[in-house]
Amino acid sequence: MAKRLKKTSPKYFDYKDVENLKRYIDPFGQIEPRGKTGLSAVSQRRLAVAIKRARHLALLPFVAN
Repeated sequence: MAKRLKKTSPKYFDYKDVENLKRYIDPFGQIEPRGKTGLSAVSQRRLAVAIKRARHLALLPFVAN
């Protein structure tokens, strides 16, 4: 049985760090679910807030092309 690797999540998701946030968005422009990202519930909520802030400032698109 393979060991499950614990993913290290950043302490803070910066809404201005678009390249890092793009890793957590699927090709359709949706935020990846917690099961796929491997983040804790608290980190997933912080990620969602950062992505939504970046979208409102037009740093990230709301929908895919």
